[in-house]
Amino acid sequence: MFSTLDSQPQEWLKNDANAQHTLCVCVFRNSASAKKWIHHLVPKNQNDKFLKWSSGGREARNRMRRLEFLNNIEQEYDAIDFTVHCISSTEGQISQLTQAFYLQNLSNITQETDNKGRNCLVFKTGDTTSLRVPVLRAAKLLWIFYCLKYMKDVHKLDGFILSDWFSCDSTTGENAAMGVKTVNFLLQSSGIDLQLSIPHDPSRDEGELLSDWFSGLCNSSKNGTIDEELTVRFKALTDRKPTKIDAIDYICNFTIV
Repeated sequence: MFSTLDSQPQEWLKNDANAQHTLCVCVFRNSASAKKWIHHLVPKNQNDKFLKWSSGGREARNRMRRLEFLNNIEQEYDAIDFTVHCISSTEGQISQLTQAFYLQNLSNITQETDNKGRNCLVFKTGDTTSLRVPVLRAAKLLWIFYCLKYMKDVHKLDGFILSDWFSCDSTTGENAAMGVKTVNFLLQSSGIDLQLSIPHDPSRDEGELLSDWFSGLCNSSKNGTIDEELTVRFKALTDRKPTKIDAIDYICNFTIV
């Protein structure tokens, strides 16, 4: 398998219990298949450059691009040979998950305040090593870990997983890709044989584009930030054949194995 992963929104939790977060995992036979479908389905601008769901522009132009993406998916639906899994949870559910995880792992996780006055979770990774992550960011990363656990348990996810750089991940220095490192640490320490990989140059990578578009479409539908036509057409795609494109509301199991 060759899988790609992206989440919306990419920022930390917003302290809004009803706000939805969505992770999308697209599963392909191999990287060549992923490239083929990305080039076939993802809209481009007038300079022939790939667009992302959140690419800037006027509202009418953004809507036109999003309709183009939906049109492309609908026209090619029968030929599509990859699967799409959109997983959504509210911030209230994610906060409960974080609290439960913390209370179950007091011997390996502590809380500290960083030099900016932010409350952080500190994950013990070795006798003298640790990962310090602000709580609102740690909660999102823990939730991504649980979503990947769900994908492993339910959909038997395996093989190579290409992830976008998570929000606020630095591309250089000692703390480069801290978000991805944290998720990989949680997967490894829980005995789940999955690991995320990221592109060396995020500005040039196109691998996660379909995950970006589907997570944006699903999350915007969940949060009511796109118009009814787009929402209805996306739901029709998920209803048509859920084994091909699905969108679930995921209430995490709070028990760490």
